[in-house]
Amino acid sequence: MTPVTFGGCSGWLHRPAGTQPETGVVLCNPFGYEALCVYRGWREFADRLAARGMAVLRFDYPGTGDSSGNEDDPQRMRAWLDSIEAAARWLRAETAVTRLSLCGLRLGATLAALAAEQMGGVDDLVLLMPASSGKSYIRELELQHQSWLSSQQALGLSLDAETANTVGAHGFRLYPDTLESLAKVDLERTTRYPARRVLLQDLNESARLKRLAAHYQALGAQTDLQFFGEYGKFLVNPSYSETPRHAFASVLEWFGAGAIAEREPVVEMLAGATTARIDFLHGHETPVVFAGAHYAGVFCQPRHALEGAPAVLFVNTGGVHRIGDGRFTVLMARYLAAKGIASLRMDLSGLGDSLRRDAALSLDKVYAQYAVGDAKAGVDWLVAAGYPETVMFGVCTGAYVSLHTAHAHPAVVGCAAVNLPFFTWDGAQTRPGARHVAASVVYRRAMRNPRKWLRLLTGQANGRMIAIELARRLGARVSARAGTALEWLLGQRTPGGIVRRLVRELERKGVQTALIYGSLDEGLDALEIHFGPRGNRLARLKNVDVELVGKVDHALFSQSARNVVMARFEQFLRERVLNAGRSVAVPDRGLRVAHIPPLCREHEATARIAINRD
Repeated sequence: MTPVTFGGCSGWLHRPAGTQPETGVVLCNPFGYEALCVYRGWREFADRLAARGMAVLRFDYPGTGDSSGNEDDPQRMRAWLDSIEAAARWLRAETAVTRLSLCGLRLGATLAALAAEQMGGVDDLVLLMPASSGKSYIRELELQHQSWLSSQQALGLSLDAETANTVGAHGFRLYPDTLESLAKVDLERTTRYPARRVLLQDLNESARLKRLAAHYQALGAQTDLQFFGEYGKFLVNPSYSETPRHAFASVLEWFGAGAIAEREPVVEMLAGATTARIDFLHGHETPVVFAGAHYAGVFCQPRHALEGAPAVLFVNTGGVHRIGDGRFTVLMARYLAAKGIASLRMDLSGLGDSLRRDAALSLDKVYAQYAVGDAKAGVDWLVAAGYPETVMFGVCTGAYVSLHTAHAHPAVVGCAAVNLPFFTWDGAQTRPGARHVAASVVYRRAMRNPRKWLRLLTGQANGRMIAIELARRLGARVSARAGTALEWLLGQRTPGGIVRRLVRELERKGVQTALIYGSLDEGLDALEIHFGPRGNRLARLKNVDVELVGKVDHALFSQSARNVVMARFEQFLRERVLNAGRSVAVPDRGLRVAHIPPLCREHEATARIAINRD
């Protein structure tokens, strides 16, 4: 597979080995958070198609992923449909395929159907769980957002309202003109022939699906229905998403490519063309493949570089690929480019587009064994690219990797760790259904609530689980304090001692370190265990700071949370790194007077007020 760009879109081309392909397949992503959930499985699907002799192009629509633009740019529906047509033209020109297929998932299936009707000449159309009604899809997004918002409010976290007249979920939003266009979509009312052959997959053969199949048949398309039984394990949190092998195998069989025994395809990653780049107002981005073609990333270079400034390295959060939740790292990288600062956002082993280190790689194994070494390879690449100093940035598990990479690599001079959940990796740390709020806060509030006591006494609450959690936390506190005594008396290596040595080494090295937490984040428990309430025992250190920021959710799904963290990180770079005498003294205007990406303008003033107030 090879990174490619065309018409402002970023993507990956999967070529079959040793043969001239007859069929080309354009994969059309779902929207927003669902695109994050399926990214790894979508890539594996492209690998399997290529292993069976097809040329496959997967790409990001304008204003999404690594492509140019922003989600609030006008006429997104029109731009997305045009980009699918541009992708088809590019694939035909690049690979000389004679047969064209479009394959989409969820909203991507809807877009694929509309684009096929618009462009004509499509031979095969595969629609996986299509959103046949735009109005129904919009209502679904509204319900998802309200459900998430209610869960945050139940935990005591109050968040700022999202932009008026928009709809979205989990960090991604659709804006008014796009909503207006989408609301008019009804695949059952289309009037043109979309493709010669159409495959529909859904959870079951619902009346809606049968009506759509009958509609396509009436338009003259050969239409088949299949069952997508693994949907519930595929479109879930990216950390736990499982590739729907049976569903994908049935698509391969429908393509006439299912005769090869099912096995893991051999994947080779190649460097992109030197002309591959994405331009934006204040710089450009280049897809990069490095360290023996093992890692994939995107290098963001400013148009006007700030002389002597370090580069920033962004690493993954959980199972999310390099763009981050809510596309945060893309927005941050381009925001920093406007200030003259370069950055690399990379995928760790087995995440996003980087290759796996072994076939049975789990997310816990990635972070427990490989992640810090992977991030060090990213720092090495930046050093080779002419940036002798690096600042690490990460959220959640990415914060853990950033902190340990800052400790391990001499070229790292700064580290911003947002919502760090733990300081050391003691077994499996990722878990489905995590609440991401400090347990100490939850239990203290519960103890003051008579209704909670009534639920416990009447057996409505799980007293055993509560007791186990309280005992675990008490044990962690006792162990940390006993470890301090043992370390002082006997010099023994204890878990608490390891954490304290990590922080002392960052201080000794002079690594400017900011531990940034939402005011109720779960990571505050670990911070309190090792360094006292709100990390007050770190106050005597010169180079390590703790900051608590209100209205910041754990994954930065909230738009206002992302903008506040952006502003905090900018302030950290300006005051703690750039003006620390290590790289270059920068006047205040160097990081303040610049273009703010559209997503950030609305909250910039609020973010700066919050910084000054806190």
